[in-house]
Amino acid sequence: MKAFVINLARAVERRRRMEEQFSSLGLKATFHPALDSKELTPEHYAQVDRETRRRLGLWPQADGSIANWISQRQVMQEIVEIGPETAAIFEDDAGLSADLPEVLDALERRPFAFDVVKLNRRSQRTFISCERLATGHRVGRLRYHDYGSEGYVITREAARHFLENTPMMMREIDQALSRFWENGLNVFYVDPPVVSHDEQDDSQIERARRLARKEHMRANGVLYVTWRRVISAVSREIRRRIAFRRLMRGEIGVTPPVNKGA
Repeated sequence: MKAFVINLARAVERRRRMEEQFSSLGLKATFHPALDSKELTPEHYAQVDRETRRRLGLWPQADGSIANWISQRQVMQEIVEIGPETAAIFEDDAGLSADLPEVLDALERRPFAFDVVKLNRRSQRTFISCERLATGHRVGRLRYHDYGSEGYVITREAARHFLENTPMMMREIDQALSRFWENGLNVFYVDPPVVSHDEQDDSQIERARRLARKEHMRANGVLYVTWRRVISAVSREIRRRIAFRRLMRGEIGVTPPVNKGA
């Protein structure tokens, strides 16, 4: 399976770590130059749906999150235009398990219908097993979702659907990919995870997010932000519970199953 790694040019140490990990696993990686948050232009900022975020009580997007959103969409665009039909995308702070090559091989055969398979998992939410790979790993759902985009597999059709249906950035890329009730994607998770968050250094994006949250609370007031977020949370809870039932019934997704008889 073709693997893309999104890496900032000045993050030399991160690239070195990723190169060493891929080499040790016998995998090849295509490094995609990430957009530098210090080089954002008015055209880049115009891609953010600030009005919807304000209405939902969400803090302004940090520059690093915007740059990451655009960088990952650039990789998806390449997948749509050139292929392959199934690819893996990694961030440069990913830790790779020794089982990763076998899991990627198993998923490339598309033994079941999926749009996105998240290779990492940050929370301890309830895991519901749906499929079993030849490697022994289980693939299933989380009740109801999990964030993080250190590593995931995406189909060409899913990448096309995501690009067409999320032209504006309203949420960070990991949230936008995980929220099946909004994006209409058939999202699975691997158990046990084969990608983790490499915490050798603090995430640059996370530092910027924390600063953005503090500034947002100061500028808009705690009561206003809290009220907007409560309304948003209630609406989200209702929508995702309904959609989760449809997801479990196989009614959500855009990538058709592989024709085994072909």
